[in-house]
Amino acid sequence: MGKCTQVDARVLHNSVYSEYLDLLYKEIEIVNPKIIITLGNQVSSIVLRKNISVSQCRKQSFLKDISGKKYKIYPVYYPIGNGMMNIEKAIEDIKFIIETSKEKEIN
Repeated sequence: MGKCTQVDARVLHNSVYSEYLDLLYKEIEIVNPKIIITLGNQVSSIVLRKNISVSQCRKQSFLKDISGKKYKIYPVYYPIGNGMMNIEKAIEDIKFIIETSKEKEIN
C-alpha cells in the first residue's frame, strides 16, 4: 500500500487504496509473508476492513484471512509527514514485531 504514497506525503482518499486492495491481497498470496506491517490508521483500517487506531492497538496483531490463509497484520504509526512526531514509537513497535517473530521461530 505504501506504493500509493505521494512525494509530499499528503493524505490520499480511501478510494485510491480501496481500488487496489484486491491486487494487494493477490500480491500477499504470492509473497506469502510471515507478518505484515501496515503503516497508519487509514491503511490499517482499509486492509483490515475495520476501524483501526494505531495508538489504541500498538504491538497488537490482527489475523486477516486472505484466500483461506490467515496472515498476522500489525498496524504501526505512519512515520512520514505529520507522522514524524511518532517515528520513535514506530521504530519501537517494528523492533518489537521483529523480536516477537524471531522468538516464535525459535519455539
